[in-house]
Amino acid sequence: MWRAGSMSTELGLGFALRAVNERVQQSVSRRRRDLPAIQPRLVAVSKTKPADMVIEAYGHGQRTFGENYVLSSCPEIKWHFIGHLQKQNVNKLMAVPNLFMLETVDSMKLADKVNSSWQKKGSTERLKVMVQINTSGEESK
Repeated sequence: MWRAGSMSTELGLGFALRAVNERVQQSVSRRRRDLPAIQPRLVAVSKTKPADMVIEAYGHGQRTFGENYVLSSCPEIKWHFIGHLQKQNVNKLMAVPNLFMLETVDSMKLADKVNSSWQKKGSTERLKVMVQINTSGEESK
């Protein structure tokens, strides 16, 4: 896997973001032509990064971030919630402005709670959700 971490330190965050987006576009251009067209999206996982670094990336055009906190100074951010969501935190998460995607829902109880809370919010947008599926049949998974 290619990482932009050291490149962003040495050459600047804007350069690193352009380089990563270019690699994504190259990968998309190599896809099989008989498959449906896709719109790639770079989700910048900003966990543990200082807010000023997120704002800098935002200033360079990055709009999709995976995080668990909100920066009100970046109104066009599309927040992806990453990591495990506990049922007691669903209502707090649904209140996040610009919540774009929930990654991931791993139980029917959690899915029902998310659905109920999102409906109560009254949003006209549909919340995008990734569902985790246990394909191994192991009870512990």
